[in-house]
Amino acid sequence: MTSVRTRSRFYLLMVSMIALLAIIGFTRRYFFPLAGGDFHAPALLHLHGIVTFFWLALLILQSILVFTGRMSWHRSMGMAGISVATILLYTALQVAILLLSRELSEGGPSPREFNATLLSLVLMASILFAYAIAMVKRPDVHKRLMLLTAIVILTPALARIIQIIAPSLGRLERNDYAGLASDLLILIPIVHDIRVRGRPHDAYIVSLLGIIAIQLATITFRDSYAWYCATEWIAKLAG
Repeated sequence: MTSVRTRSRFYLLMVSMIALLAIIGFTRRYFFPLAGGDFHAPALLHLHGIVTFFWLALLILQSILVFTGRMSWHRSMGMAGISVATILLYTALQVAILLLSRELSEGGPSPREFNATLLSLVLMASILFAYAIAMVKRPDVHKRLMLLTAIVILTPALARIIQIIAPSLGRLERNDYAGLASDLLILIPIVHDIRVRGRPHDAYIVSLLGIIAIQLATITFRDSYAWYCATEWIAKLAG
């Protein structure tokens, strides 16, 4: 029982750290300007932010329920988590399309390349979350995939933290570094698995390799002629 509680405590600490990093990342560029009335954005962007932080709060609650042994409550809250995550991913997709359309018409630094990065994050988070739901009867796989989903979703906040630390970096550079930072965060649960289980869980290894593959493919493809043509069609989806 002690070992189980120790593992549950680790996941609670991890999701709490992720939520804290998300708050730090968006405080300067979103919360402070919003409080001062200086942040103006479409309602969709605000909705996405609210849903994202609500999902992180729900993830912390779910981790607390597991840690305290309230598994029936944890399962009951599962459908709420699926609904919120679905809205989160849908709004993330819509935000990416909206930003692409606006920046192509109004101007912006590397809008097509940046959009490829945003869409790759939506793709990675969607795959991880869908697989986590499919593996709900395999708690050892499910909880690890949920943690990885949260780490991928954290990437934009990491990009903003990097912007605070190194303001001279361009948008693409800091987002690439944010992707690397999220990969490094995945090493924390991998190391924890090695200490507790003697080896990392296959879910971590397979997922990390898949994430890196998508990241490398995105960097390679995002400045190609084919992607430039695709973004013309994607931008039209904004209406």
